[in-house]
Amino acid sequence: MKGVHRQDHLLEDNITLGVVNAAFDESKETEVLKESTGALCIGSVLIATVTFGATFAVPGGYITDDHSNNGGTPVLARRYAFDAFIWSNTFAFVCSTVATIALMRSGNPLLNLWSRRTNLLMASYFVSISITCLVAAFALAAYVVLSPVTLGTAIITCLLTFAILLYNQVDLIAVRVLLLPPLRMRKGLIRALVVSALAIMGAMLLQYWPLIFIFSLAALQNH
Repeated sequence: MKGVHRQDHLLEDNITLGVVNAAFDESKETEVLKESTGALCIGSVLIATVTFGATFAVPGGYITDDHSNNGGTPVLARRYAFDAFIWSNTFAFVCSTVATIALMRSGNPLLNLWSRRTNLLMASYFVSISITCLVAAFALAAYVVLSPVTLGTAIITCLLTFAILLYNQVDLIAVRVLLLPPLRMRKGLIRALVVSALAIMGAMLLQYWPLIFIFSLAALQNH
């Protein structure tokens, strides 16, 4: 491979080639970061805008200002579903705002690539979490408004809305299903099923933990 090429010249060529490749890869990664930041930023800002508006346009409306008790406060306050709606809407707003800040940092060319990449990964996760909370807020708002008059419709609306969240796990479930036959050959059917189930449950817990937190806070508040 080296032939009669002098070793010192070979090392210089490799170093030069490595610098060129590094510069090319850095330029390519910078472009990917720029495009990803722009795409995610639209979603995060949109979620923050929607949740900000929902805070001041709560389901059920407000008690009139001339009312003797609690004038100007939400009509459905102190109900479990309403409190859960407020918490989910708040979490969605906070997560989308944090994602927006992280995206501003990931798009900042003054920061190094490692910092920009880290902020982009954080922003991607927080946008995903904010979508989960936003879906929960919509389902809870529909439930708290519809349940007093048509409980069946309220429940079906919630189930259909929460089914959207399963879309985030479609790729993971498909991969685990495809990996199940070779995993079964190596570990046996029972262990393969357990490993796949734990992987899916872990990914779902990482994605849906805010729902546990939201409903727990609402339960404590109404205890």
